[in-house]
Amino acid sequence: MTYVAITEFETRLHWQSGCGARLSGDRASAIPLGGQPAEMEGQWNPETLLVGAVEGRTLLAFLEQARALGVEVLFYQSSAVARRVDGPDGLPHYTDLIVRPHVAVRSEQDATLVRHIFDALPERCFPSSMLRLTPRIEPIIDTWDEQHVAALEEDRRHERPWRWCEGERAAGHEP
Repeated sequence: MTYVAITEFETRLHWQSGCGARLSGDRASAIPLGGQPAEMEGQWNPETLLVGAVEGRTLLAFLEQARALGVEVLFYQSSAVARRVDGPDGLPHYTDLIVRPHVAVRSEQDATLVRHIFDALPERCFPSSMLRLTPRIEPIIDTWDEQHVAALEEDRRHERPWRWCEGERAAGHEP
């Protein structure tokens, strides 16, 4: 029998106004999310989060392999850049996603092992395979009467964001 591990990751997004929103996860604090450069001061946008996710997964995959090979990592710092092109058909796509880790180890032998780890990471590091995933979108569409809209506006005035609850829509408030 083959064993397959399945892990789910869930986030919630609460639109606030314009192109601004708050993104939260099961085990993380909410962060501001923006879409338009004029509205993005102090906010992350989805494209930057994607680049950060690949950079973070690269670090974790590297550390896992280094530990398995007995390499003592003394220093790790990285930067990452992605280039997005909006094609003539209007559909954006990434042409490059480059992670530039800077690593320090104790010996030249460890440095050789680290080079081999990084050579193998693009195929082993799962964001590479996940980037080919096309999302499935399963919308729920509501029609709200004036009472629902008034309640939402009242909550916005008091800065109480709506919270998604399983089996309900727009129920409860975040603490």
